[in-house]
Amino acid sequence: MTDPAALESFNLDPRQLARIEAVHGGFLYQHLYAAACLFHAAQAGVTHVVVENDEDVELVRPQEQIYAQIKMRSAPLIFSDIEDALKRFEAIRTEHAEGRRIGGCRFAIVSNSTPGPDLARRIKAAGWPADVALIVPGSAPTDSALPAPPPSIPAAFDACRALAETLPLAILAPETLVWKLAGRIMAASGGVSPNADHSFATADLPTLFEQLVIQLQDFPAPPVRYRPQEGEPGLVTDQRVRLVVGFSGAGKTSWVSQTALHTTDRLAYYDVADVAGPALASAVARELAARIFGTRGGKLGEILLPGASGVEILLAIGRHLAYDGLTATVVLDNAHRVPAGDLIALIDASDTIYFVLLAQPGSAVARIEATLGLQAEPLLGWSNDTAAAEGASLGCRGNFEAYERLLKLTGGLPLYVQNALKIAGQSYGDSVMGLCDALEARTHVVETAQELILADVFEVLGETERRAVAALSLSDVPLTQAEASEVLKRSFNIDAAAAACAFRRLRSSGAIQVFGVDRLKIHDAMRPLGRGYLDGAGADHLRKTQEAIRDLLTADLVKENDRQRIFLLLRMFVALGNIKPLVEMATDELFHEMGYMHEIADYLVQASTSEAVSAEDQFWALDGLVFADFKKGDDAEVQARLDRMDALMRENKLGLTERLAVGMKRMVYAARVKDAKTVQKIMDELARVLPQTPQHLRVAKYNYAHALFELGLMEECTVGTLDLIADYYDQLGLTISDVMAKNPDAIYPLLKEGENHTDDLKHLADALDLQSKAVKAMGNHSGLAPIHAMKFYTMAQSLESFVRVGQDLVDDFIGRHDYIGARDVIERNLMPRIVNLKLAGRVIPVRSQYAVVLAYCGAIEDAEAEMARLAPYEGGLDEKGQRELQNQRALISFLKLNPPPPQWEMPAQLSGPLAKR
Repeated sequence: MTDPAALESFNLDPRQLARIEAVHGGFLYQHLYAAACLFHAAQAGVTHVVVENDEDVELVRPQEQIYAQIKMRSAPLIFSDIEDALKRFEAIRTEHAEGRRIGGCRFAIVSNSTPGPDLARRIKAAGWPADVALIVPGSAPTDSALPAPPPSIPAAFDACRALAETLPLAILAPETLVWKLAGRIMAASGGVSPNADHSFATADLPTLFEQLVIQLQDFPAPPVRYRPQEGEPGLVTDQRVRLVVGFSGAGKTSWVSQTALHTTDRLAYYDVADVAGPALASAVARELAARIFGTRGGKLGEILLPGASGVEILLAIGRHLAYDGLTATVVLDNAHRVPAGDLIALIDASDTIYFVLLAQPGSAVARIEATLGLQAEPLLGWSNDTAAAEGASLGCRGNFEAYERLLKLTGGLPLYVQNALKIAGQSYGDSVMGLCDALEARTHVVETAQELILADVFEVLGETERRAVAALSLSDVPLTQAEASEVLKRSFNIDAAAAACAFRRLRSSGAIQVFGVDRLKIHDAMRPLGRGYLDGAGADHLRKTQEAIRDLLTADLVKENDRQRIFLLLRMFVALGNIKPLVEMATDELFHEMGYMHEIADYLVQASTSEAVSAEDQFWALDGLVFADFKKGDDAEVQARLDRMDALMRENKLGLTERLAVGMKRMVYAARVKDAKTVQKIMDELARVLPQTPQHLRVAKYNYAHALFELGLMEECTVGTLDLIADYYDQLGLTISDVMAKNPDAIYPLLKEGENHTDDLKHLADALDLQSKAVKAMGNHSGLAPIHAMKFYTMAQSLESFVRVGQDLVDDFIGRHDYIGARDVIERNLMPRIVNLKLAGRVIPVRSQYAVVLAYCGAIEDAEAEMARLAPYEGGLDEKGQRELQNQRALISFLKLNPPPPQWEMPAQLSGPLAKR
């Protein structure tokens, strides 16, 4: 090793050495400043940086040129230091003024030293050129192309290194890059290639900076108006590998692009659709390295080592992430196009890299699930409210039920819903219901995106699978595998083994959804294609399928009173023209209570005037229609229907049951139109023929009391219901104490054994409800009657009446300023019931009432938000529904400005057990 002492006396002339150091130091400072200009060039709009030409550094823009003289001094700057430069500036200025150089020109003297007193006075004097700037440490910036001059060479190096660290995708370490640039600038200053013309083009800087050349795949742009899907998952979770599956049009890519905007984790997106499986790890590794480490100067050089394989690069990425205590998430789109084995090699490379695989259903997905031990996550599609909001934005009209039908027809997949709504606007007068009618009847003339996209999926299925989709497309409710096999057997003569094989293949293709252990259903999005195939197979196959579904649902009706299966059964009855069971159902009060009537009302209207239908069936079809009219409060057709029932009874000599049925309804109708004389006349007539059985007498008492209520005779109505309520309690084997402070599940065991009490429970609830309304009409408090009525309606499964009485009870609570009690009734009783049982016709009235209750509770913002969610349905409501929604909105606005009276407080002596209702 050389002795330092010997080096100290190595030179003969220290002053000469100092001069040499000053010269080279000045050049180095100048080169480092030029390097800083190179880092700033692109953002400053500079096209070329020229060194050691007319001036030390020249910055060229399309419309001007900046000439900079660089001075490093150890003492304050004096005029003689820059006098020659000012003379050259004048010559250059003349060149531009006389047109020999294009564009404008400006000048700068850049120095690490501040000006001395004399120079400072000259700069401030009037004769100093206006286009010459003096830039020293601490000066105000004059141009983004001219960096602030550092005070020393070490400071200049540090400034350049900091700029190098910000370069995206830089492979060289920042220090290495700065020294490389200084050397290249020195070579250019000497006219040495590759920049012998002293010029650096900004377009060539990425190569000069040794930035990685890679085509980064950005996340796809999210839709301009993104609407989230129901129960939408987050993009980043604790699960390291996830598989999100959905048909084309399910919104997978939109979901990823939108959620990525709100995710702070390190993310990378790669569409692997056209990547060969063996090349996957390498392609993803380079992408991920560039994404995560591209802004950390030089880090890529440590990761993208020459000759490193994709897996080795991923291992290196994982080590760096682990060292920093970080993780990263990679989204692989179209993952179903990559062999599962290649995915394993990619995924197993590092535990710190998380993966979200986006795929379309099919056998490839089944292999990925099996190989990686994953369970696919579906996107659940849009909710009713989201579809309605989209429809309203497109000018479509539809109520809650219409959008519920649309979601069933499209599977709720965003692209399919959007396309269907556009067709509704273009071809069906903006009517969502009109479009749904056409799609269900297969009479639409414009092919939907759903049909066009999924046709490819349907066509690659085998013949047995297509027939399975066709036959089961008639069912919008899950069937057991045995039931589904029976349908295939009867419709296309497919045996059980072939059916099971078809189910397995359809499940892997995504065409079948499995619920629980043994229930399956054709995906809603695929059902229209299956129905089209079934129609093309001929009327015989269609009828066999309908009969098979009808028979299995009828046999199951006693065991499983499932509301959605009954709806399907009704549709099969209508499709097959089975009038008898429809009439029988239409005359059952519980049939109306469950909300089934709207499914068959149009068919009953046709049957009631059809000569092909027996007089008795016509009569009972009319009876069901009149009962429905009474429940809706719609009297427009009642008189004509009652007259038709009378005529059928007389002309065909129908029996006493028919006479009592039409008589009771005539009496109630007469009361509704305030015809007391006719009411009394019918009462007298019925009394003469009424069988004196307890059941007939109880029904008659109720109808008499109902007529008194309609006539406005509230006190008489109240008295009439007292005995009736007591009779029903006796019939059920209950006392008032059995019902007080008990829920329905605790009351059931107290009923008389050995009898079906459904009708009696419903009629007791009717009597309590009627009494409650009469008491309130007289200005009195109805007590516990409505609460007990709700209990009995629940036990009788009388859903419509349960919700109606519940809404009345909410109004009662509001009237007594018990806003918390009103909110409790809706949140714990009404909302869960209408959601779970899908009472579409009740959703908007209950939710708008809930918004009002929220406003009374002081939650104005929540109330307004709920009304905003309901606003898209308004155009699809009838006049009464629109008026109700508008009134609720106006009331909320009023309460916002005029708060209601304070919340009612229970007296202290009633706050114990006696307060239970």
